[in-house]
Amino acid sequence: MNRIEIQKAVRFVLDNVDNNRRVSASAYKVKEYLVELTLNNEIAEHEFYKITSLLSPQSRSPIWEKYFIQKHKCKKVSARENKGDFEKNGLFYEYKASGYNRNNSVNIVQIRLWQQCNYIVQSISDKSIFTFKLTHQEMKKEVERLRATSAHGTKKISSENKHRELRMTLWCRSEDWSRWISRYSNREFFGSKNQERKC
Repeated sequence: MNRIEIQKAVRFVLDNVDNNRRVSASAYKVKEYLVELTLNNEIAEHEFYKITSLLSPQSRSPIWEKYFIQKHKCKKVSARENKGDFEKNGLFYEYKASGYNRNNSVNIVQIRLWQQCNYIVQSISDKSIFTFKLTHQEMKKEVERLRATSAHGTKKISSENKHRELRMTLWCRSEDWSRWISRYSNREFFGSKNQERKC
C-alpha cells in the first residue's frame, strides 16, 4: 500500500469503528438465539454464519457445533466420555470447524487421536460451506500427510505426552484440498448424501 492508500484506510477505519463496535456488540447479544432462529427458518443458514462471523473464533465455534448437532439430530456427548462431541447412529464424531480466516486455509485444531471417534470438519465462509467426513483412520493418515504439530506446549513436553492435541492446516485450492474434496466431501452423511453449499 502506498501512503495515500494507507491514509484512506486509516480514515475509513476511524469513520466506521463506532458503528462496527455496535454491530459486533449486537451479534454478541443475539448469539444465544441464533441456532433456534435458524432451525425455525426465521433466518437463513447463510445469515446465521454471516452473523456469527462477527464473533471471536472461541465464541462462534461452540455455536457452529451446537447448530450442526441440532440440525442433524445428533446426540451431544459429554467431554468426560472421551469419545468426541456427538453420537449419531451408534458412531461417535469429533466436530471441527474453521472459517472466516483471511489466508484461504482450514485450520483444524485440538485433534485428539487417542479418542476413538470419526471426524466432521467444516470449512465455512460467506461464499461456501464444505463438510468433510473422515474416519478415525483417515484422520490419522491426514495428520501425517499435512504434518500436524502440537497445539499446545513446548516440543519437549509434547514429545513426552501420550495425549497431545494436534493442529494442522489444509490450504484451499491446493492438491491437499482437491484430495479432501474428492475423498471426504461427497459421502453418505448420516443416511443422506452430503452436499456442499455454495453461495
